[in-house]
Amino acid sequence: MVAKSILKRGFKTSAEKWAKHYRDCLNIHPCEPLCAYRLAELMEISVYSATEFLQLPGEIDLLSGANGKGCEWSALTMPTEKGNRIIIYNPFHSIARQQSDIMHELSHIICKHEGRQIESSIQIPFGMRDFNAEQEEEASWLGATLQLATPCLLWAKKKNMRNEEIAAHFNASIEMVKYRINITGIAKRPFYKNN
Repeated sequence: MVAKSILKRGFKTSAEKWAKHYRDCLNIHPCEPLCAYRLAELMEISVYSATEFLQLPGEIDLLSGANGKGCEWSALTMPTEKGNRIIIYNPFHSIARQQSDIMHELSHIICKHEGRQIESSIQIPFGMRDFNAEQEEEASWLGATLQLATPCLLWAKKKNMRNEEIAAHFNASIEMVKYRINITGIAKRPFYKNN
């Protein structure tokens, strides 16, 4: 059984509009890739690799998963002393995941989410934030839509691109491509060929 979405009515449509809006702002065609770093620059959000803050061998081992425990930590948004927000991401994840993680964090900012400060099991010298389930679902949906908006997927499928080609073109994971094709209903359209 599929869990019921807790997204507010109209949020999915708004997410598609945001995806188009930000592409328009960057003079990108609605079917072209949207780079998370370019979007952050447009939004005047500085993005930093965690290795700019964590440089000790033990910290690098923790981030990279070289300690044998793996590291699921991906990214965070935090306020600065000047009241700006910055994003810090894990550079040891794939480029596709970094794009997705940064899009997710930018989505929290676009949606004006305010998380609460939490303590983390990962010893990092900056604050982690916790968002409620609705905010996380909004950021997940919007982040995925920014990366792979419906017009992008329709364009790719009309070009008969395989999922691997779509993933490479849009700097997304194959899992994200499959998820968006299924969740948007594109997989049910007559021209779609499962690959």
